[in-house]
Amino acid sequence: MKKVLDILLRRQVSVPSGVPSAQRPGRSCDELIAEGHGLEDQGAFEAALECYQRAAEADPDSPRALLNVGNALQRLQRFEDAIGTLRRAARRGRGYGPAYFNLGLLLKERGETQAAECALLDALRLQPSMIEAMTILADLHEASERFDDAEHHYERALTLAPDHVAVLFDYGMYWSRRRRFDKACECFHRVKSLDPSFKDIESIELFSMNYRTDIDAETIAREHRRVGASITRAAGSAITTWTNAPVRGRPLRIAYVSGDFLTHPVAILLRPVLEHHSTDFVTYCYSNNPQHDPAADFLRERSQHWRLISAMDDNEVAEQIRRDEIDILVDLSGHTARHRLAVFARHPAPIQVTWLGYLNTTGLPAMDYRICDRYTDPVGTSERFSTEQLVRMPHSQWCYMPWHHLPIVPEARAWRADDVIFGSFNQDRKIGDECLALWARIFERVQNAKLVALDFPTPEMQSRFLRRAERAGIHPERISVRGRESISRYFNTIASVDIALDTLPYNGATTTLDTLWLGVPIVALRGERGISRGGYSILKSLGANELIAETPDDYVTLNVRLARDVTWRAQLRATLSARFEHSPLVDAAAFTEALEQQYRDMWLAWCSTREAASSER
Repeated sequence: MKKVLDILLRRQVSVPSGVPSAQRPGRSCDELIAEGHGLEDQGAFEAALECYQRAAEADPDSPRALLNVGNALQRLQRFEDAIGTLRRAARRGRGYGPAYFNLGLLLKERGETQAAECALLDALRLQPSMIEAMTILADLHEASERFDDAEHHYERALTLAPDHVAVLFDYGMYWSRRRRFDKACECFHRVKSLDPSFKDIESIELFSMNYRTDIDAETIAREHRRVGASITRAAGSAITTWTNAPVRGRPLRIAYVSGDFLTHPVAILLRPVLEHHSTDFVTYCYSNNPQHDPAADFLRERSQHWRLISAMDDNEVAEQIRRDEIDILVDLSGHTARHRLAVFARHPAPIQVTWLGYLNTTGLPAMDYRICDRYTDPVGTSERFSTEQLVRMPHSQWCYMPWHHLPIVPEARAWRADDVIFGSFNQDRKIGDECLALWARIFERVQNAKLVALDFPTPEMQSRFLRRAERAGIHPERISVRGRESISRYFNTIASVDIALDTLPYNGATTTLDTLWLGVPIVALRGERGISRGGYSILKSLGANELIAETPDDYVTLNVRLARDVTWRAQLRATLSARFEHSPLVDAAAFTEALEQQYRDMWLAWCSTREAASSER
């Protein structure tokens, strides 16, 4: 989830056009800028740039015209031209604060942190109350671990604007990243008290709990139930009657709801189900994201009905679901970004299910079922942590079908004990301090080992990870930390490492499946919560019990053994792909058949309740 203030500021600071400008023959500078804004809002950036350039010609002394030229150049990814133009705008007259700010923001995104800091300080020199500049400076200082400076800027901003919701939210996210969850919660509670309508703040708190090791499963479940009740109260009265005909054997209308019908793990894992649904099911996809990419187009072609709901309010979505007479409504988001849990709280479909996107309870009383498996949620141990009735798939809760069939570079490194490359392919936020401490124990015992870590998209994130790893005991020279890679490079990078490292307590899912598909061994630690048993579930479904660790010490020992036992590692590399391809994890037809049977059982149970209710009348 991106920082709220960062998202707002990417629109760039602009100044109202009420200040008179020098008049030139033809249209005025302000008129041309206003026209450019309209074109930019429509996505016509080239035409907008032309307007702004004409505005700058109409009033050569206007820093505002140059500011907009720079903004348009940035939109067009002409970054060097944008930087030069913003510098000229910033130097106009006695200095122009908004241009310094936009320049600083662009330089920050380009990884030029020192120059960005200078520009932002210049913006504050000219406009001492520019809260946006203080907040971005705080972000820069956090990235370089100048935490006192970061907190100074946040506190300064909040001194000027104590009730600034976006700054409070950013400050909360800052404390959350530093794992000071008490302070983060203080900020988030303040946000909620100031703006109860601040969308999804409680879901963000819940989502962050999945990464924490300092609170137990019972506390996490209790918070989910509290937030579920809050969402339910805000949603209004629940729907209790439906027009769906309770006919047992008829085709069922299944609707999947998500904001991630893009190139995203949810889309990857939903694909085999959409491709294998039988004619007994009519499929709908309700997309809560206006963006689209080839993955979205791919899913749309395989869904019989596609609904874009991102511009619809909750009541409108609920009414659309009722018009479509959806029998089973499936949430694929949980408490992640772009969820529509408020719609589910209204209960617009007779049966409601959560699956795939959020590996925990939603906490909603109106959510009837949660799909999982017997490994992530063992019978008799997990029920008390869910408001939903747990429905366990016979093998795994996931089915894997690679989206890409790419030529993979064969593993060509020398096979020597200890001289190995470990790989991490999960997001930075999944690598907590406890996880790094375990990795450091492995690297302490495997002296020549190296680590390749992907998915650190900014220089700040890469530097921060290297410093965290060094504090844990892994020297930065042993680490190659990289950004996000193209699909082909991503798969080839996985294939080039010897051993993949899983994250704790929030395990990998799609990345683990990608890794095993390519025959790269990975050790899974069986955790205490469903979120911590994803890797365990995958390896159990694969039948790779030899790679499962029961304790943190076992996790370290197994990874060290993989590094040192060349014969065992070579055997795994030679057989894992074939084992994976013959496992239930990739049997899309069988998985979908089992899922449909679960849907049918839910439907039969609902029909029975309708029949019982009718007989009592």
